[in-house]
Amino acid sequence: MTTLTRDAFLQELAGLRLSVVRARSDARLGGIDFGALDRNRDGYLAGDGELGALFDALDHFDRNGRRDSVALGSPVDPTRVGIMVNVLRALAEPLTGPAPAPSSPRPQPASFTGFQDPALANAFPSGLQGQLGRGARGAQTVALQYALGRLGLLHDLCDGVFGSLTRQAVMAFQSRHGLSASGSVDQALLQRLDRELRGYDARTPAARAPDALAYLSGFRALGLPPVTLNSTAEVFNWGSRAIRSAFGVFVGHYWEVMKQNRVEGDCKNIALFLVDQFRKQLKQDRMVDLPHPVLRPGEREKQWIVATPDRPQGLFTRADRLARISTSRVRRPGYQAMLNIQALDPDHSMLYGVNVHYPEISADRVARSTTRLFDWNPLRDNRGDSSRPEVPVDQLEPGNVIFIDHSGDGSFDHTVTIITVEKDAAGHTRRLVLAVGSYDDVRDASSETSVEGVGLAIVNVYAEEVTVMLDAGGRVVASTVSWSSEPDYVVDGRYSARTTLMEQRGGGRVIVSRWG
Repeated sequence: MTTLTRDAFLQELAGLRLSVVRARSDARLGGIDFGALDRNRDGYLAGDGELGALFDALDHFDRNGRRDSVALGSPVDPTRVGIMVNVLRALAEPLTGPAPAPSSPRPQPASFTGFQDPALANAFPSGLQGQLGRGARGAQTVALQYALGRLGLLHDLCDGVFGSLTRQAVMAFQSRHGLSASGSVDQALLQRLDRELRGYDARTPAARAPDALAYLSGFRALGLPPVTLNSTAEVFNWGSRAIRSAFGVFVGHYWEVMKQNRVEGDCKNIALFLVDQFRKQLKQDRMVDLPHPVLRPGEREKQWIVATPDRPQGLFTRADRLARISTSRVRRPGYQAMLNIQALDPDHSMLYGVNVHYPEISADRVARSTTRLFDWNPLRDNRGDSSRPEVPVDQLEPGNVIFIDHSGDGSFDHTVTIITVEKDAAGHTRRLVLAVGSYDDVRDASSETSVEGVGLAIVNVYAEEVTVMLDAGGRVVASTVSWSSEPDYVVDGRYSARTTLMEQRGGGRVIVSRWG
């Protein structure tokens, strides 16, 4: 199989240029954002800077595991990258003048000394001549969208396309600062954005605290109501009805705290964190000391590993070390906005709040330690009808936990915590709020990522809230991600009723449990 190195690619295209318009019009090059690669916005890709970035874009489609080369296949059986390279070779045309620098600066008044925000600085190295408005595409639009997103004005992906939502966000910023709401961007507006971003701190209150876990355990300071046990009993356990009811109330209040502080973790860690925080407040308020519901008698409790963007802990630091020596590349369709942002702000982190991890306990072990309320019933198999939950929705209660074997291998690999259950007058559940978490293979520049599983698997952890609406017959009529630990200008929501109330493969199972 023929390979093409980065150096050979750059040498082959030295003295040539690629038309952005022509490249965009060829379907075989789909998936490459040529506008974002055109750093000086001259309509062409040329020079080592822009063509090197093009090679990186090609490498996202490559499967040879090396950053400095791509596999082209053979003349009769080319790889996808091989096809793309052949198309680019055909589109290349001679330069009409000397090869440009990676980003050729254009003259700017002496008073402009550059932007402080990294994304704006990289997208506008010499500032902006003229205006940026609807229909604009590329890295400059990404930088604008990223700025508006951080300021809470854009709730759409940083896709590099200046559309109606971006224009509305620009107008909102202009109105906020008493400017004419034109919806267009000029140098003065960019400088105003840059000034606003200087005071921007993405960290949540817990992430800014000296001790994030201590902050999240200050229940009175957080405004949580005291735990109430509606019982005259003196001895309680996880099976006590008063405990189960109190936990159901607690999760509704404490989940809001977790959302406000962007607490993230995979599914079992989200569930265990709610349990552990309830145990803490219960002991503080009622001097009831419940055992950890998953650990065996005599087994020592473990310490939570807590990471924030500026204070990585434990295993989270290992990913950074391994990333520097590994040739593994992350490829995930649908994450172009995140890649767009990281191209302009290499230090961009996918951790926006607090990451929590309880070590050495699997989701399957958690599931098997609980008391099953509703076991898997094959009669509930929806046979692919995603409007039919495979759990008895009318019998669910806040604090219950759903465990799912999505793979059908007999091991529970997913955990869903029920936060809110709303019923109609007839007692039918019409609205569910569910807490979930997971991880994907998106790499960032922070130490928030972790290394798990066999070999090297660099993962990004996140949490989401799913709101499911049901009809009186228990069928799903709507399902939305109503909150995510990651901003909506970076990624779309992933979860739905299909991935929280039903299994995904023949042989899979779904159970409903309580703790203890």
